[in-house]
Amino acid sequence: MARIAIMLNRLVIGGAPLDTVQLAGYLSEKHEVYLVVGEKNKDEYDASFLLKAYPRLRVVHIREVHRSINFFRDVLAFFHIKRELKKINPDIVHTNGAKPGVLGRLAAKMIGTKVILHTYHGHVFHSYFNKFFSAQIIKLERWLATQSTKLIATSLIQQHDLVDVYHVSDLSKIAVIPIGIDTTSFEDSEEKKRNRFRTYYKLHDKEVAIGIVGRIVPIKDHKFFIEAVAKLLQKTKLPVRFFIIGDGALRTSLESQLGRKKISYTYYPESAEVAQVTFTSWLLSIDEAMAGLDIVALTSLNEGTAITLLEAQAAGKPIVTTNAGAVSQTIDPGVTGLLSPLHDLNGFVSNALSLIENKELRKSMGENGRQFVMRGFSKQKELADIERLYLSLLENQRTQ
Repeated sequence: MARIAIMLNRLVIGGAPLDTVQLAGYLSEKHEVYLVVGEKNKDEYDASFLLKAYPRLRVVHIREVHRSINFFRDVLAFFHIKRELKKINPDIVHTNGAKPGVLGRLAAKMIGTKVILHTYHGHVFHSYFNKFFSAQIIKLERWLATQSTKLIATSLIQQHDLVDVYHVSDLSKIAVIPIGIDTTSFEDSEEKKRNRFRTYYKLHDKEVAIGIVGRIVPIKDHKFFIEAVAKLLQKTKLPVRFFIIGDGALRTSLESQLGRKKISYTYYPESAEVAQVTFTSWLLSIDEAMAGLDIVALTSLNEGTAITLLEAQAAGKPIVTTNAGAVSQTIDPGVTGLLSPLHDLNGFVSNALSLIENKELRKSMGENGRQFVMRGFSKQKELADIERLYLSLLENQRTQ
């Protein structure tokens, strides 16, 4: 049995936190596992309820770890992390997210942890900061790679970025382990879930519902989505409604954008009106939302493995997306969804229009999506592969 500390930025609704908690919970059945987490922002939805499924998992809160950069607070966070890791005395430290990846790996190295891993669920090498700051981050990541036993990429495209584009590390130090999802909840009671969602949001049978899921933050580029909405409403005569599932500080900016374009909108938690665009805020039953939608969109500027798209395909929904990060490996382009280049508004709109106006295409791509996810994104395989990697690295350390 190994003693493992798994670090996570914050425990909120989102793909990376869900994946990390599931990993920690799975390992806690056989190992002594500590989940070390930071603090959420005010505009994020707490996901502590995920922990109820894993009673053996031990949770350590580091209140100074926040998403934003603050030198004084981050220094305090580093020393707090170091103290906690020293108490735990882990055989393995596995960091997830940019902030834990820096502070956690440094602290683990300083206390002499033998096996240090970091997973790149995505990366912050472009589109998050200006070019100068991004360049400094890349330099820091290159040095941190030398302090790490292994780096985990969630796709071959991500591996290519780390090795050939940003030169973070050489190929020998990187393990590629695709993220998997549990498809069970997306397969159960689909019709009932679809009816509940569509009844709640007053969707008629013939209305096509298009949804985008995620935090309302710049990197997700919801402004691009609104521009697409405006064009689609002009181009199609079919009844279409759009859903923005999630929340964030930029929601008011999107509402202003919609107002300027004279597109009706509603924030459903406060006003249950029917509008062309519905902000749902955070939804806990994402399987119900996926069942209720007809098309799932993604407009990110930078993306690792988009779990939202895996969930959509598991629910049998076609995808319309920009070609951000590893998205082209998260869907099967032309088979489970339609892909357009970054910033190509006309291409995105044309793809979305194809799906809106062709019910049979939506159906066939949705069916293909289910098979695609079942073949290539098994949650059990992901968890077993990571555990196998842990144990092999520990064994290597013992034999050296």
